[in-house]
Amino acid sequence: MSPLETRLSLIVRLQCEQDELAWREFVSQYEKFLQQIVRRQGVPEALVPDAVQQILMAITKSLESWKDDGKEGSFRRWMHTVARHVVVRFMTRERKQTTGAGGSDPLLALQTIESPPDKHLLQQYEHELIVWAAEQVRHDFLSTSWTAFWATTIEHRPVEEVAKDLQVSPGSIYMSRSRIMASIRKKIQEVME
Repeated sequence: MSPLETRLSLIVRLQCEQDELAWREFVSQYEKFLQQIVRRQGVPEALVPDAVQQILMAITKSLESWKDDGKEGSFRRWMHTVARHVVVRFMTRERKQTTGAGGSDPLLALQTIESPPDKHLLQQYEHELIVWAAEQVRHDFLSTSWTAFWATTIEHRPVEEVAKDLQVSPGSIYMSRSRIMASIRKKIQEVME
């Protein structure tokens, strides 16, 4: 078994929240991996344990949504995606809750300045969330519908060109795109809740 693979039996055991031994084994195996993700996203060292705890809770709640994509490291990639989403929410909450101590005027002035969100980080997060959700719902649709969706929505190819290539009507592409986007939005909403 490759170091990127996770034993399916462990994942199944994790779905039973009372299996304390499985969770200990899981934390022992993945805590450092999750800490690395958290640190790479710029979480201050003092908050790393709290962020990892939040990630573990999110994994517990959304474990049933994981589906093996048949590629090496499927579970780790899924965990990485969950972790990134949790860290963004975690850091957003931390920024809102951060308050200064003391009472000096400069400190009060600094507290009134809102730090702008990192646009690049937010765009990357949104993009990865959409790609992850798309992979989660991909198998719910015919390959022609999926190909048309991907070509017109992600690759930005003209609908008429894709319709001609796939020998389908432009109307069927619009319908497929609409259904797939609705499914992606629903999957994202499930994860965010």
